[in-house]
Amino acid sequence: MFVSKGEAIVTLGDVEYILSKNSMYICPSKTSLELKIAVENSVTAYVIQFEITENTTQSDTFINLHIEEMGGKLNLRSTYEVIELCNKLVELSKSPIKEDKLLEQAYFYMLLYAISKNRISSDQDLSSMLEKTKQHIQYHFSEPIQVKDLAQMMNISSKYYMELFRKQFAMSATQYLTQVRIEASKWLLIKEHKTLREIASEVGYKDEFYFSRRFKQEVGISPSVFMKSRRKNIAVLDSSFFGLLAPLHYIPVAAPLHPTWRSYYYKEFGDYVATHLVVGRTPAILNENIMLLQQKNKKYDVILCLDNLNAEQLTLLQGLGHVYQLAWNHLSWREQLFEVAQLLDAEHEANKWLAEYEQSVHKTVACLDAFCHPQTFLFLLVMGNGCYQYQDRSIQEVVLGDLDLQLATALTVEAQQPITIEQLADISPDVMMILVYEDEESMKTWSKMQVDEVWLEMKCVRNRDIYMLTHFPWRDYAPLPHLLIVKEIEKLLTSKSSL
Repeated sequence: MFVSKGEAIVTLGDVEYILSKNSMYICPSKTSLELKIAVENSVTAYVIQFEITENTTQSDTFINLHIEEMGGKLNLRSTYEVIELCNKLVELSKSPIKEDKLLEQAYFYMLLYAISKNRISSDQDLSSMLEKTKQHIQYHFSEPIQVKDLAQMMNISSKYYMELFRKQFAMSATQYLTQVRIEASKWLLIKEHKTLREIASEVGYKDEFYFSRRFKQEVGISPSVFMKSRRKNIAVLDSSFFGLLAPLHYIPVAAPLHPTWRSYYYKEFGDYVATHLVVGRTPAILNENIMLLQQKNKKYDVILCLDNLNAEQLTLLQGLGHVYQLAWNHLSWREQLFEVAQLLDAEHEANKWLAEYEQSVHKTVACLDAFCHPQTFLFLLVMGNGCYQYQDRSIQEVVLGDLDLQLATALTVEAQQPITIEQLADISPDVMMILVYEDEESMKTWSKMQVDEVWLEMKCVRNRDIYMLTHFPWRDYAPLPHLLIVKEIEKLLTSKSSL
């Protein structure tokens, strides 16, 4: 029993198994099972019946034993090959041609091979369970957490749990808990006007003096010194600077914000930015934002902007504070991070954040290796009445560079020419990631594509390996959105369902 879309429940006696994409169930012989599918849900399920004969050759005996060994619920790294073989078996089962029964048997053996090849081992299941305990720490760090409770979640001893956690994450569970609590306390120190006792309590420490000691051990300075160092009057003229300042634990007092465009920044920092500027990079919008800053009649410690100002705009800004123009198109995002960090005396924070980014990349690469068969990717931009192959700087440096994913074509620059559905079908990527502009014409183009016969027959469409992207973080070139891209790639490609 294999589910390629939605969820189904297999019941064996009193035991229930939930089946969804990336999992299947091989039934023991002479067993009565029940398959439940909720009527209100859209589900695609395959039930494949086969016989094991008594008079078998040596090779048949090996196959039969292998099937018994694989019995029960299995998790699979990749399902696109399994889906194709299931579809082929369904097609052959309806064939009136007698000889097709031999072909059907051959495809069944190929299916067993695909299942065996993509089966996730118990070690990988253990790794997945460890990741869940790590997420538990992330969500419950303000509560009392003990190693024995985390070990109990996995049904193993505390000693074995500590060994596994250190081996997988290169630190102990208690060290990770401290790291999460200190990170949360940094933002509370910046955002909230609370006492150390209140902040200590909110991040899981009963004693503010113990909290202060732990903070200084981790950060190198006391909480009060850290809080004072972050109280700088910083103005930014482009919302992308949030993606540079957030890793350094700075929030500007004046910045472009909009509840829709880069809504992530609006939700995270909107309440703490005193002066909301207009989002945009045109000369008219730059003039408007400079005027808004002038009206505040306030001096700024530093004003961060791109290198797109004219002489008059630069002179006006220099009257409000120290102006720093960042060479956005000529520096990599890592270089940009360290330039801003050096300007704000936050090199330690930059190094620490980048180390954590590299750890996330390493984890995602390992996770994709475990769950996904080597695949080719195509990034598609639907804009206006056409669609375009594209790879901007973020895709080049993060997706293709850091994560080492492979494009289905040898595209090296952002394509300007529209691509047809027939050309997409010829390229035949394993996975397609699509960003659709939200204007009426683009949405209409996307709606038409989804009912096109050629589109519906594409391998990645049939296998449901189509993933929708959003403008943020995918179209924002900065450190924070790049970290979010890494995490989203892992989530999308290892999730139980796609589009």
